[in-house]
Amino acid sequence: MTEGTGVANDVRGGVTGPVVQAGTIRHVSLTAPPDPWAGGTRPGVPRQLPLAIKDFTGRADHIAALDALLPAEDGSAPGAVVISAVEGTAGIGKTTLAVWWAHRVQDRFPDGTLHVNLRGYGTGDPATPGEVLEGFLRALGMRAEQIPVGVEAQAGLFRSLVAGRRMLIVLDNANDAGQVRPLLPGTPGCVVVVTSRDSLTGLVVTEAATRLTLDLLPQDEAVELVTGILGPATAAAEPDAVRALVRCCGRLPLALRIAASQVTPPHVTVGDVVAELADDHLRLDALSRDGDDRAAVRAVFGWSYRRLPAGHARAFRRLGLHPGEEFGVEAAAAVTGLDLPEAKRVLAALARAHVIESAAGRQRYRFHDLLRAFAVDRAERDDPPSKVEQARRALLTWYAHHARAALGILFPAHRDWAPAVRPATRTRPEIRLAEPEETWAWTVLEVDNLVAATRDADLHEETSLTLLLGETTAMILHRRGRWDDLCDLRSRALVAARRTGDASAEIHAVIALGETYQVLGRWQDADGVLRTALVMAREFGKPWYEATALMQLGDGSWMQGRYAEAKDYLLAALPFAPGAQHGRIEAQIESVLAAIAFRQGETAVALDRAHRGFVLSEQAGDCEGQVGNLRAMATIHHSAGNHQRAIELCEQALRIVSSEFFPTFFADTLDTLGDVLRDTGDTARALDCWREALRIYDDCRSTESANLRARIRALEATAGTAPG
Repeated sequence: MTEGTGVANDVRGGVTGPVVQAGTIRHVSLTAPPDPWAGGTRPGVPRQLPLAIKDFTGRADHIAALDALLPAEDGSAPGAVVISAVEGTAGIGKTTLAVWWAHRVQDRFPDGTLHVNLRGYGTGDPATPGEVLEGFLRALGMRAEQIPVGVEAQAGLFRSLVAGRRMLIVLDNANDAGQVRPLLPGTPGCVVVVTSRDSLTGLVVTEAATRLTLDLLPQDEAVELVTGILGPATAAAEPDAVRALVRCCGRLPLALRIAASQVTPPHVTVGDVVAELADDHLRLDALSRDGDDRAAVRAVFGWSYRRLPAGHARAFRRLGLHPGEEFGVEAAAAVTGLDLPEAKRVLAALARAHVIESAAGRQRYRFHDLLRAFAVDRAERDDPPSKVEQARRALLTWYAHHARAALGILFPAHRDWAPAVRPATRTRPEIRLAEPEETWAWTVLEVDNLVAATRDADLHEETSLTLLLGETTAMILHRRGRWDDLCDLRSRALVAARRTGDASAEIHAVIALGETYQVLGRWQDADGVLRTALVMAREFGKPWYEATALMQLGDGSWMQGRYAEAKDYLLAALPFAPGAQHGRIEAQIESVLAAIAFRQGETAVALDRAHRGFVLSEQAGDCEGQVGNLRAMATIHHSAGNHQRAIELCEQALRIVSSEFFPTFFADTLDTLGDVLRDTGDTARALDCWREALRIYDDCRSTESANLRARIRALEATAGTAPG
């Protein structure tokens, strides 16, 4: 048969051997590619796993999850290819877990174990599917001339060869789901374990992969890991230093291995390594000295960083400037300069890449400590200092603006009292705070970030922001019983106020620190700074501050039982007080004078002053003052035997505040109500009030806890009631 004119024989697609092109063919024989398992023979069973780490520790739950993927012992195949996507941040131990587990179970896979490093994160370019498939096909016995050209043909041949076989395939360090899909078997019998810093959501959605996310090691497993590396004797010699090393490394397995490997007793002890790791600025360097990039934290983190798109990398660097442990999307938008929708998208992408992680809820995120240090390091290397300062200031301003707004809602009498809170602030994006309950909830959520932001502002000498953040955050800390943090922020505010040269700012800061010393029972320190404030107020002609200093001195004397001295201070303060803090200072003076009068048996005077204090507090919008004076009136009526009126006043006070909003004032009122109810014979309700008050005192670390706990036990014993 003769070919027609213009007819051409073109070979297209993949071939598996030599090609002969002929003009005329009278007989054609087609043969399939050679099957390495044909005739009941097969090549050597591939066992490609790399060396397993001998001191593998913990991960019991993850091992159990992987064990659940195994085929049945009787050899029956599962209904589909089983895929597990092991994900997590850099250095978390994904490869270690996958390889260790694969060694442990590979005898369950008689047809072999394949392993490849896909180089998704690391030096060089990621492995291509074609490159990997060629290696797998060779491992399965195919000769070079038998391997087709093109990924689709290679993937098809790979699926054909492993069909019906029982094999374990470990695809380590994947870049994304697209890199993995061509490497998956097509029929049941195989188990595939994929590790990646990416979330591999595509595999979960389209290939029904089981997602297994690795988190930081628990404290006890981290200590066990370090002990295994150091040896029991070395670890036992420095148990406290071992725990400190775990803290410095943030329980990240890679960092723990690097740090523990630096211990070479007696020349370098665990304590020596911890001393170096304790410096935040040197920590990354200390964990990145080895010439092997795979054993250096900065290099390992860098592989993840270099895979980020430019905009995401910039956001990652900016987020590292956040001083607190976790952050919301609005704060992230402020520091990155992104609008809110874009910030949400970028944060989700960074979480999928495991360079940040979701915190308590879908709208909050956090860094691992070492990744935050790495982000700051990259910002210092990759960005102009002016841009870094601008981003940091934007973030601190965001927190200061909202803390200022919260102050005006929660403590309206204080809204313009401190010089630091008077200037207006602007920020984007802005959270609209309106009601006290939602505002208090915001402060509870953000209080740790507000403390961290204040310290960061002070560290970078952002004086106005230090003062504003310090003043607003201190109000929250005082109501939460965070005394150590309160004292620290008040001390920083005083130093910052002195930098301004503003006498009003300095006097205010001195008085505030004196009040904090009183709360802590540091009476001598309080007396010293308050007398200094009094002298300054008189010197600079600040009568409201003079009234405030005298009031605090009087309050301190009252708390120490020096009633006559306290009364002298308070009466001296009264002429200067009207109008201060919208009437709040005068209300406080009246409240303490009422308590002194009650102690001295002047019941009518005490009741009159407490009522006047309540009215002034109500006019000032001071909830705490209202509650304090209602409690004072209740105590006076209680002492006079008018129990029902005392109960009514306590219940009125409880309607003004809640256990979440001003918790200690709520607890104080419950305590007073419990006293009255006990004396009316209503023991059950009295105990209910006291137990709830004790719970709040314990939460707020109040010094009232011990005394109230003793009264509860005494009443329980008297009433024969089991402890609640």
